[in-house]
Amino acid sequence: MSDQGDNYDVLDMSGDGMSTEKAKDSKRTLRRLLTALKPQRWQMMIAFVFAVGGVLLNLRAPLLFADAINEIFIGIMPAMMGIGPVHIDFVQLGTLAAILIGIYILSAVITYFQEFIMASVSQKLVLVLRENVGEKLARVPLRYYDNHKKGEILSRVTNDLERVNEVMNGAIMRIFTSFVTIIGALILMFRIHWILTLISIGTILVGLIITALVGMKSAGYFANRQKSLGIFNTKIEENFSGQVEIKTFTLEKRAKEETNAAAEQLYRDDKKAQFIMFAIMPIIRLFNQIGYVAIAGLGASFVINGRISIGQIMAFFQYIQMSQEPLTEASYVINSLQSALASVERVFEVMDEAEDIQDVEDAQKISNPKGDICFEHVQFGYGAELLMHDVSFQAKAGQKIAIVGPTGAGKTTLVNLLMRFYELNGGRIKIDGIDITRFEREYLRSLFGMVLQDAWLFEGTIAENIAYGCHQASDAEIVEAARIARADYFIRTLPKGYSTVMNDENASLSQGEKQLVCIARAILANPPMLLLDEATSSVDTRTEVHIQKAMDTLMKGRTSFIIAHRLSTIKNADTILVMNQGDIVEMGSHKELLAKNGMYYEIYRSQFAS
Repeated sequence: MSDQGDNYDVLDMSGDGMSTEKAKDSKRTLRRLLTALKPQRWQMMIAFVFAVGGVLLNLRAPLLFADAINEIFIGIMPAMMGIGPVHIDFVQLGTLAAILIGIYILSAVITYFQEFIMASVSQKLVLVLRENVGEKLARVPLRYYDNHKKGEILSRVTNDLERVNEVMNGAIMRIFTSFVTIIGALILMFRIHWILTLISIGTILVGLIITALVGMKSAGYFANRQKSLGIFNTKIEENFSGQVEIKTFTLEKRAKEETNAAAEQLYRDDKKAQFIMFAIMPIIRLFNQIGYVAIAGLGASFVINGRISIGQIMAFFQYIQMSQEPLTEASYVINSLQSALASVERVFEVMDEAEDIQDVEDAQKISNPKGDICFEHVQFGYGAELLMHDVSFQAKAGQKIAIVGPTGAGKTTLVNLLMRFYELNGGRIKIDGIDITRFEREYLRSLFGMVLQDAWLFEGTIAENIAYGCHQASDAEIVEAARIARADYFIRTLPKGYSTVMNDENASLSQGEKQLVCIARAILANPPMLLLDEATSSVDTRTEVHIQKAMDTLMKGRTSFIIAHRLSTIKNADTILVMNQGDIVEMGSHKELLAKNGMYYEIYRSQFAS
């Protein structure tokens, strides 16, 4: 709806929050994420308790294996040495086997409940973030949408939050269980033999150093990937929505090249991010295997010398795996967490955007709106430079105010200011003598019915689209509004009439027919004031005549602002505002402006000169 030109169509990659650097403040982002998890702290505490229980059960299992192996070894030793028969206590082995099976079953049950709770926590977190972002996007000023591409916003609301969901679903608990498992395994390893444990710790330290180095490097790669994903989504959205223009100007090749370039960049950035995340595992496993060889050789000598039992060395190897595998997994999870932090930071950037100025606490309402509108020395600019320097005029109740001027003159901007989509830099706008800043925005906008140049229909029935601003309307009222808007005839020719669902499958509706539905919507809302932004620009001349008659009926007794390029539609306006470069340069009736031989005269002559 902005009339500021095409400046905001250029994607500013330097200031949209999609920096090529790593997360600007990972610690702060993590703290905010944990704060968002605070309402679910009790569920997480229960999950942590389950996790500790599962880890302790898993740590107990190797000791039982050691006892079983020692029992077998002791039973077969006499036969191996030739001093007696094999004597294995199968009752004791059966008891150990039963305990092990019980431990594994209990561990599986505990793990199931732990993962179920964490899945619920993760989904609830993403739900809350989605709701917060949705509410935030409803509170940010229209300026935010001017400066951000649709694809970029969609990427933050969908892809980034989905990435957070994927990682948070198990990341926190994996890190916690990995830490507890490593500590518990090391304690039990020290109880078996301290020298073998020190060798194992050496390999673990090497793994930790590699994990830390890779973690610092991977943050930037994941930020790059999310940036490229946003650009790619923007290109896809542009190509889908601009197919008619692309084909009209035979730009298919260029669109394909730009999309392919964005896809190639996404491929390169994603490949780097994925490589750094997965390449760390074989590197860490290499050092683990070197440690295995050293421990196996030294451990064998300890067994021969009787310093530890064969069951203990077998248990020790299990504890090595239990301590090193979580380390490998933790490194993967930490790198994934970096990706999630890069994503959630982009979400938080949306939530940190400046909002519309809050409505006043003692907001006013007009018991019987008349429609007297007054602009007093209004100043406004989309940036540091002012577009409007000193706009002043008055519209009395029931008058039709037409706004004309070249493209980019500020016509739509003036209407946007009246609806308070943007805040003024100076001056005041009054309705019935009350400054519009004294109204709540919702109430202020309810005073106006608006029909835009671009018809907007949502996926729903024709009847639901007409009743969009008046949900309590009866079927008869909906049909009457459509009849006044000259839409009833073509609606009844549709397969299901007013019950026809608007979607991509019935996109055969012409732009003019869609516009008629939008006009019927404004008629049904029955507002005290009207804003018509090129409302008849998409219909043919014959239909325009009918629509104009319907609009004349609708506008009776209502203050109406009509933005028009076709001067034939506004000849009977009470006042015509001629705008150029943001300011009103001429004002008066059709006859008065023609007599001035100014800009309006030039525009009129360009349209009607023979």
